[in-house]
Amino acid sequence: MVADNAKNFTIENNVYKGEILPYTGNYKSLGEMVWVQIKSHRNKIAHLDARTEQEVTYAELQDKVVRCAVWLQKQGIKADDVISVCTHNHVNSIVPCLAAVYINAIFNPWYDNMDMQTALHVLQLTRPKVIFCSEKPTNVILNAVKENNCNPTIVVFGHHPDTISFSDILNSCSDAEVANFRYIELNDIKKTVCIMHSSGTTGMPKGVEMSQYTLLLISEIKNLDMTNAVSIWFSSLYWISGVMMNFKAIAQGAKVIIYPEFDEEMTCLLIEKYKVTLIFLSTSMICRFLRADCVKKYPLSSLKVIIFGGAAMKAKTQEDVRRILPHIQMIQGYGMTELGGLAALQLPNHKNGSCGTVIQNVQIKIVDPENGKILGPNQSGEIWIKTATMMNGYHRNPEATKNTIDEEGWLHSGDIGYFDEDGELFVIDRIKELIKYRGYQISPGEIEDVLLSHPAVLEVAVVSVPHEIDDEHPIAYVSKKPDVKVTEQELIEFVANNMMDQYKLRAGVIFLDNFPYTGSGKIARKDLKAMAKKLAKE
Repeated sequence: MVADNAKNFTIENNVYKGEILPYTGNYKSLGEMVWVQIKSHRNKIAHLDARTEQEVTYAELQDKVVRCAVWLQKQGIKADDVISVCTHNHVNSIVPCLAAVYINAIFNPWYDNMDMQTALHVLQLTRPKVIFCSEKPTNVILNAVKENNCNPTIVVFGHHPDTISFSDILNSCSDAEVANFRYIELNDIKKTVCIMHSSGTTGMPKGVEMSQYTLLLISEIKNLDMTNAVSIWFSSLYWISGVMMNFKAIAQGAKVIIYPEFDEEMTCLLIEKYKVTLIFLSTSMICRFLRADCVKKYPLSSLKVIIFGGAAMKAKTQEDVRRILPHIQMIQGYGMTELGGLAALQLPNHKNGSCGTVIQNVQIKIVDPENGKILGPNQSGEIWIKTATMMNGYHRNPEATKNTIDEEGWLHSGDIGYFDEDGELFVIDRIKELIKYRGYQISPGEIEDVLLSHPAVLEVAVVSVPHEIDDEHPIAYVSKKPDVKVTEQELIEFVANNMMDQYKLRAGVIFLDNFPYTGSGKIARKDLKAMAKKLAKE
């Protein structure tokens, strides 16, 4: 199910280059690809709603997409107009996105748990003509629309008194209109088809413009074969992984099991019941899997592949999962929304904790952020990336685009990492997460690695506490493995005995039952830092 491409990369002057596999040109647009592939998979099951047992064939999916596209055209939606989608995963969540693709509009996924401030920001940034949303965020969206004094049409999956029902727009189209509809052809494959949002870890989310070409290449990526797979993921369309998995599934005719949110025990039950063969999880979800311990109760014999990403997985965590589930391939991907997906992918023969090697159509180099020098193996620096699927730019923000992608086309990731002697990429930290202590730059990731080697530690995040003399002190937030005892002092001494003096946990250890997470499934370090700042004031 996962292609083992051995060593399909070269190294030139410490630049790691994946195999060049240009787009074959079978399709002139994403709309054409979706149209042809959905028709070719007609009678296969596209989606199965695990809550209701409702099955949707690819032919039924096509009917809904066309009806939605016809309705959009009746609203006067044209090429390059923006259609926003703010919802969790369900059998209709992808429909407006595909409808937009058929008429060359731009689809724009929002986080369905956003607050009013974020809603106002993304509304002003993308200026959608239509917003499709689930019931939960409807009031926030309506209030944002009112405050912003704009007038998009609001369509709800479900019911809300001040909106249009999604079921009504599907019923507003005649069978004759469906039969006569055809996707609109496109001549420019580099045109923007989607505006994703960056995770907003350092402020409000930016709009990432992704091209038709990018999503076509993602759909064709050869490292992952989903043909005849039974798959499940919990990434909403707000995540690049959610978009990537949806289009990959359509391109290869995969059957997708849909469940709205990740739950450890329920995920095991779904895998068993529906014979799931492939699952995508965020790194934090895997840690929660281990903490719950329920994975040991189920054989999960159908499962062949776990793909994961969103944050670097520590070697010890991956080792634990491989020990519990020895029959499963665990595949870590490294990428960014701005890259249009993955830049490196771990294969079965790669080391625990590695992000694998550079994939096709990607180049990576490690650069000293102080002087711009390209570094060799086992030397840590900033990860710079060049890829064929690079974003078109940040939406209506050329300054931010210029600050992220240099004149030679290299994207400065803000991640610290290194290549080992085998060309495997290891991601250590974010540059902005580095802790300053008496002139030293301390990597939280290095302390986290040591703590994760302790038998009682399941998940950990190290952040800084401001200090008036030393600049900052490290503090560790820790969740323990089930039924294992350990004290704060034990972990403080464990770090002190295994690391140099500057790495000591001078601000201590705090145990958490549950970590706070961002909308994209990463540990919410901003929340932890806010908690740590309060501690400093007490």
